[in-house]
Amino acid sequence: MNEQDMAKAVDEFNKVMTSKEFGDLIEKGLTTVRESKGINDEEMNAVYSVAHNFYMTGRYDDAETIFKFLVIFDHLNPKYWIGLGAVRQVQKRFKEAIEAYANVVVNLDIENVKASYYAAECYLALGDRENAKSAIEHVKHFADMKTELGRKYAAKAAKLEKLVG
Repeated sequence: MNEQDMAKAVDEFNKVMTSKEFGDLIEKGLTTVRESKGINDEEMNAVYSVAHNFYMTGRYDDAETIFKFLVIFDHLNPKYWIGLGAVRQVQKRFKEAIEAYANVVVNLDIENVKASYYAAECYLALGDRENAKSAIEHVKHFADMKTELGRKYAAKAAKLEKLVG
């Protein structure tokens, strides 16, 4: 999806949100704008790749714009919220990053150790040791030690815990 297509999609979203069509989506049992527009996983993954590449090359404003698009079109995908949080975290907008990470843990996947770990980093950066400890405990509690991801974030949380005290 190129920038022109993305701009068109954002315009479409704005039209949907201000029209009767939005109510029709709910009646049809569709839960995301992505579903209503027939955007498939491959297309969403392509857009995610662009956002991720912008993030990795330091184009944070561009990455944030695309991650916002992603969470608008599919607010149920934790990966998109974590991407948005990561952009905000690297820009030192820690409170906004925490909001994105918290959305993952509170609304989408209580066992998401990545979001909890990154929230702990943000809390620590803000000097909020109590919430950092709480997020670290969350990681330790939900990290599945049978998986590589679980072991990785448990180890990272243990290191972070030493900084928190």
